[in-house]
Amino acid sequence: MTVTTPATAATRPTGRSIVIAVLACAALVAVGAWMTHLYGGMIDLRVYRMGGSVLLHGDSLYDAKLPGGSNLPFTYPPFAAIAMVPLAAVPWGVALVAWTTLSVLCITALWRTSLTKTFWSFVTQRKRTAVLVALTLLSLLLEPVWQTIQFGQINLLLTAMILLDLVRPKDTRLRGFWVGVTIGIKLTPLPFLALLVVTKQWRALRNAVLGLLATMAIGFAIVPHQSWRYWTDVILDANRVGGLAYTGNQSFNGFLHRLGDDASWVQPVWFVVSVVFGLLALWLARKYWLADERVTAISVTALAVLYASPVSWSHHWVWIIPLGVSLIRGVNRLWGLNPAVVTGVLFYGLFVLRSIWWVPYRDDRELGWTFWQSIPGNSHLIVGMIAFILLVVTSRSLPKSTPEADQQA
Repeated sequence: MTVTTPATAATRPTGRSIVIAVLACAALVAVGAWMTHLYGGMIDLRVYRMGGSVLLHGDSLYDAKLPGGSNLPFTYPPFAAIAMVPLAAVPWGVALVAWTTLSVLCITALWRTSLTKTFWSFVTQRKRTAVLVALTLLSLLLEPVWQTIQFGQINLLLTAMILLDLVRPKDTRLRGFWVGVTIGIKLTPLPFLALLVVTKQWRALRNAVLGLLATMAIGFAIVPHQSWRYWTDVILDANRVGGLAYTGNQSFNGFLHRLGDDASWVQPVWFVVSVVFGLLALWLARKYWLADERVTAISVTALAVLYASPVSWSHHWVWIIPLGVSLIRGVNRLWGLNPAVVTGVLFYGLFVLRSIWWVPYRDDRELGWTFWQSIPGNSHLIVGMIAFILLVVTSRSLPKSTPEADQQA
């Protein structure tokens, strides 16, 4: 059985095609930037800039609140605020266009990395740029992607950094380092270290740890007091991120809080369910990794992160781009092209529907959902679980792993 792998540089759109795609995406963003009413205030970008601005003025990073009524705090490690200083130093319009352009280009990078050599072999060289641009634009219809764009969130950048880092050849210098950097920016990618452990990628694991330690060292060197406060106090305060029962929290924890609110059983059940699902996901990710299905292995690990995190806002689910490609590939391998096409249309189509927002939300109205309201209200979780089950089933068509493959992981 032939195993498909992410497309090589020779088969993907390169050089001139990428330049054209970059310019097209940048032009799209520049036009959109003038239509600021589409962006919902870019509230997360404003929080990032607030963090950078606070450092520039020497104020207390974790006491600052975003003005204008939202009173949102800065919830990220100190290195994230340091990285955002350039955005705080430029006018708002420049920051908006630059940040959104980067996010849109990350969408292109995710598609380019996720799609296989087999896919690109069916697309002529002249059409490859058009395909990438079309996929990038269509991705804006996906609820997690558009939420990320309109809030000015960092998810697309982190997702692209992790995926592009880990699909590189195993002997690539500093492979894994950028995974560590993403953890130093936002803690949620931390479980990716477990993927490196179960697949025995010791060099990448070492580099990831070094990347994380580098971000921490930079933080302590520049803002020692704020760094000490974050790593000893702020990191333990889950209440800083908002209401756990809010429909936007598409995680096991959010689902259980919508069922039981603050009942004593919620946290223990969340912990047990998260551990069990996390172990199952790591088993499946390892199976795909040893079969050289790296994008799928990374996507499965991301799914475990989304389910097990205390908070997984809907915009964290931008991982559906590589996850959907992996799902289509698995279905095609086991059942053929037509079922694969139907699977892809249904998978991405359900995220276009944005059904989590069809039901009453905010002000704890989620606690009064009926059974039928809970279905669209938890639709990200439901679709993700169906995808996980299908990937388990389609993993039967993978070649058996060997001790040699295990050693070379």
